[in-house]
Amino acid sequence: MMTLSDAARSLHETALVVDAHIHPSLKTFLFRKKLHKRHRSGGAFNPFTMRVDLPKAKQGGVDTFISSHYLPERGLIDDCRPLRWLSKIAPKRIRRLFKGDPFERTLEILDDFETAIDRANDRGAELARVVQSTGEIRRAQTDGVISVVHAVEGAHSLAGRVENIEVLWSRGVCMLTLAHFYANEVAAPVVGIPPEMQKLGCFRSEKDLELGLGPLGPPVIEEMLRLGMIIDLTHCTPRARSEAYDICGSRRPLVFSHVGVQPLADDPMSPTSAEIRRIASTGGVIAVIFMNHWLGEHQSKDGVEAIVASIRQIADVGGIDAVAIGSDFDGFTDPPDDLKDIAEMPKLTEALMQAGFSDTKIEKILGLNMERVLREGWR
Repeated sequence: MMTLSDAARSLHETALVVDAHIHPSLKTFLFRKKLHKRHRSGGAFNPFTMRVDLPKAKQGGVDTFISSHYLPERGLIDDCRPLRWLSKIAPKRIRRLFKGDPFERTLEILDDFETAIDRANDRGAELARVVQSTGEIRRAQTDGVISVVHAVEGAHSLAGRVENIEVLWSRGVCMLTLAHFYANEVAAPVVGIPPEMQKLGCFRSEKDLELGLGPLGPPVIEEMLRLGMIIDLTHCTPRARSEAYDICGSRRPLVFSHVGVQPLADDPMSPTSAEIRRIASTGGVIAVIFMNHWLGEHQSKDGVEAIVASIRQIADVGGIDAVAIGSDFDGFTDPPDDLKDIAEMPKLTEALMQAGFSDTKIEKILGLNMERVLREGWR
């Protein structure tokens, strides 16, 4: 069991800590979890637990998190037998997700999460604040309040309409992940689910890695560049990523918000060394996921050392300014047993110190790099 040194504790408390990709809105919307309550996080995979709540975020010294709102894709019903059964008995608001206009359903999830934050704050002191600029992030940090930034995962949420980008942007959405589990009009996906989860009778549809951007890919990317919304290439096929690089050039920072990297994690979802350098050339970042499958092969269920190894690989190839963290907590993932929820984030600071990273580099990894990307790429 890792013991926090006084030096690590002090550094973590003073650093700006930004998690680039988490999913508490999945749990607040689907299961009516309360943000103000502390929820137990076991080590085992449990899709019903909540690994991000405001008390744990405060304990973990997290100043800002980018809340990625995910509308479950309709392909899930066809592709996942257990979900097909559950959808028949689920509450009406959940069954509603798979009907009607996907964009309207996405806005419902976003609205619901803002309501959840309001309800948490109504209980007394302000705990969290939805922000729409990096200046507001810094003000929230000064006020001792956690800042929350909206993002959307999967361009299926646009419902095939480029103009919906501006609506999301006006609501404070800082980032859009172009692809997710199933192909949409913007980008084709890689396989985004570990093999052990596929054994549950889900996510077995074939993925064609030769596919790239869809017909709406170029206009959506151009509109995001025009407005100032960060383009997240996680889940995109290598070809879609290559086509996106060609369109974007170095006009704004590009990101991978929650991935491992090659050669440590030899998977099409993982950016190559050439891609790490390409992202770095735009001023962007690769944010390391907290999930063992995407960090590379190792036998232990612990994973902090694997997270540090991925961070080192990115820094060695693309420079320290290209590294960030994107835990993917509450994304129905299985985090490492030794960093199982957001309250345990200081363990990463301790591990980075033990691995020989300087305080200045650790501050960049924990949040300053992602703050810079928000400043340069958003609005």
